Amino acid sequence: MTSQPVLIGARGGTIHQLHASTGELFQVCFEGTCLYCDSLHVGMAHLNRMERATRREAA
Repeated sequence: MTSQPVLIGARGGTIHQLHASTGELFQVCFEGTCLYCDSLHVGMAHLNRMERATRREAA
């Protein structure tokens, strides 16, 4: 895993780029929950959704 995230979300979530034997994976993490995506574009959508869901719970 790269030491620096590829992207940091508005609420502190991160996306890291991983190099796997089958190609690239993107690890999306926010508040202790992580998931893996095949593309940065999909990872950004998941991170946005994860951060929005937390904002709604706080309201």
